[in-house]
Amino acid sequence: MEVRLGDYVKIRTGKLNANAADENGIYPFFTCAREISRINKFAFDCECVLVAGNGKLNVKYYEGKFNAYQRTYVIEVLNKEVLSTKYLFYYLD
Repeated sequence: MEVRLGDYVKIRTGKLNANAADENGIYPFFTCAREISRINKFAFDCECVLVAGNGKLNVKYYEGKFNAYQRTYVIEVLNKEVLSTKYLFYYLD
């Protein structure tokens, strides 16, 4: 049986440029870099997998409030009884 990942997840991207980071920020700010930056405003509050949309592929797992760069994909599982977010993270990583 063939299934599409898009049937089980919601995929969004951040809206900010990477230069929006603030080294003293209170929330994580995920860009395409391996290192996690900081920022003072959050746009997401969820359990998700984050995938860099350009540069070197890197995959991260996060749960909580955060923000994301415009080319960072935020993948949120729709039904955790069907698909585990951590399983998806390990599979993609």
